[in-house]
Amino acid sequence: MTKVTQVYAPLPSVTRGKPVHIGYNDHNKMGTHIVYPTGNCIVIKNVNNPLDTDIYYEHTSETTCAKYSPSGYYICSGDVQGNVRIWDTTQKEHPLKFSFKALSGPIYDIAWTGDSQRICVVGEGKEKLGSVFMWDAGSSVGEISGQTKTLLSCDFRGTRPFRLITTGEDNYPCWFEGPPFKFKKSMKDIHSRFINCGRFSPDGSLCVCVSSDKSISVFDGKP
Repeated sequence: MTKVTQVYAPLPSVTRGKPVHIGYNDHNKMGTHIVYPTGNCIVIKNVNNPLDTDIYYEHTSETTCAKYSPSGYYICSGDVQGNVRIWDTTQKEHPLKFSFKALSGPIYDIAWTGDSQRICVVGEGKEKLGSVFMWDAGSSVGEISGQTKTLLSCDFRGTRPFRLITTGEDNYPCWFEGPPFKFKKSMKDIHSRFINCGRFSPDGSLCVCVSSDKSISVFDGKP
């Protein structure tokens, strides 16, 4: 009789010209974990022991992104249909906390506020390109505006006062203040091609954007 001794989790699913953002959590007593989409599943992998993996199967469509809450207790994941699922990481069964349809198209990035209370998702959609909502009810806590093309990334400043940045195919980042999060300004004439990712530094003092024009821009994270 054969016996399974090791299980190797699949790599992230990729699509030419589309981003794949890998989430991580370093607050777990069991070690640092990464989380990423593959097929209709979400993979959780221990960085210190790659054979220590867990797979979440509850999405019915191809998954596109997943991110840990700063507390490490929950993961928010999204798919090509714009569906969002927030689920528990502390139990093997991963009970669902909340789910709803955030966008009408694929979700490309997800971000949590530092207090694990609010979530932003961005991507494609007919009515809107992003959504900001409470993690446990889906009630809106802001509006994503200022850009008209596909959004590729979003990130919150981890400390108060909270700030939010979105980047994408418009070639410029947009800045939001809140909650509730409202458009503050756009920063044009910095990049000439898609901005693939925007991230705040851990202490919130800086914000960095990387672009397909092969340049990196660094901003004050507390304007």
